[in-house]
Amino acid sequence: MDKRPKIMLVGKGSGKSLFNFVPLSKWLQEASNQGTLFLDTKVVCSKPCRGLNLMSFVEEDYLFNPCTGYHRVYWNREWHQHQPWKMPTGCREQEDNPFAVGNKNVGLGFSQVIQDHVVVGIFYDRKDYNSREYSLTCSLWSCGSGYFEQLPQPPLPVNDMPPVSVDGVLYWMSEPRLGQSYERAIVSFDIAAKIFEVIPCPSSIAMWDPRSRCHAFVVELLGKLCAVLSNSVADELDIWKWDHGLWTRAYTINLKFWPDYSLATNVVVPMAVDLTDGRILLNTGRKLGLYNPFDQTIENLLALDQVSLATPKVQQQRTGGHLKCHITRCEDVPRKFSPWKLSMAPCENFATPPSASSGKNLLSSRHQYVKALNSVSPKVMPVVPMLYEESLTYYPFAARARVLFS
Repeated sequence: MDKRPKIMLVGKGSGKSLFNFVPLSKWLQEASNQGTLFLDTKVVCSKPCRGLNLMSFVEEDYLFNPCTGYHRVYWNREWHQHQPWKMPTGCREQEDNPFAVGNKNVGLGFSQVIQDHVVVGIFYDRKDYNSREYSLTCSLWSCGSGYFEQLPQPPLPVNDMPPVSVDGVLYWMSEPRLGQSYERAIVSFDIAAKIFEVIPCPSSIAMWDPRSRCHAFVVELLGKLCAVLSNSVADELDIWKWDHGLWTRAYTINLKFWPDYSLATNVVVPMAVDLTDGRILLNTGRKLGLYNPFDQTIENLLALDQVSLATPKVQQQRTGGHLKCHITRCEDVPRKFSPWKLSMAPCENFATPPSASSGKNLLSSRHQYVKALNSVSPKVMPVVPMLYEESLTYYPFAARARVLFS
């Protein structure tokens, strides 16, 4: 059985199809002769949860099985009751964060106890980082039974990064810029028990300084909850694993010599670990790469914002109001790759570390390269990478959703 992470690219659908799902290997192999409808709105995709993925727009969230096309819409009652607000003066969110959408934080989980997927949404009515005041609501939608339920507020405000699901529990990283606590912690929600709790972070992550440029979030790697500290000064991701009630350091990812993945200009999320060789799949929303923790190198898989630079034969045309691009993939790709590499053969000029021979000009060259590379930072990417599972999971459509209020 293939244990490698499976990746699809999500583009805009045509006709009655909302999305177009293309396996990354197929997209790379056939990019020269296929037309791709690019997304015209921001989409955030969850990791697969028992065969299903959550696809989030600002207004709505969709439950999708990309292998079968099955989908259901989770209509955001909270969003329609509380329209998006403008940030107060002096309070600026990470608008270019490809993993955040709107004034909400929505996660998909599955509980073995109740044998059901659920969508839990946290919706902010207000955030003020100057006064530290905030207002939010929380709700739960059951995918199987279709009922909607208001939940109590979580014990701490959560930041804009999406939650992760592990063994029937959803986890968020708290927002230390809001509320009474000036430390980071992890907010957990037990799906079956419907109970929020707080888990302390490792001390290096819990400490928060308003002058610091460090950012923290949670990920799931190898079935374990992980806390990540993104240090843009050192250009390092410090990853801690939660196992049997204890935190242990799992990885330190050094990105200093990889400006395409600079933490000063990118939100870099570890998505998965390749069980065949231990490499870590990194996603910036614009680029995908495999990081080798042993020699600290990155094999580039895809650069969504560099396609036109790496493939000069790009042709663009307006078709029916949508941008349709015919992309010629990189020529002369080496064929001496492992099965993983062969299916995602990289273009070498997508991202290249500065030469070690540059001496004292290394740092200056790196900063100049980062600035040039990120001079254009679109909020909407043409296609979005998404992990998926091969599954036939689906839920019959409920006749009518039941609404429960606590």
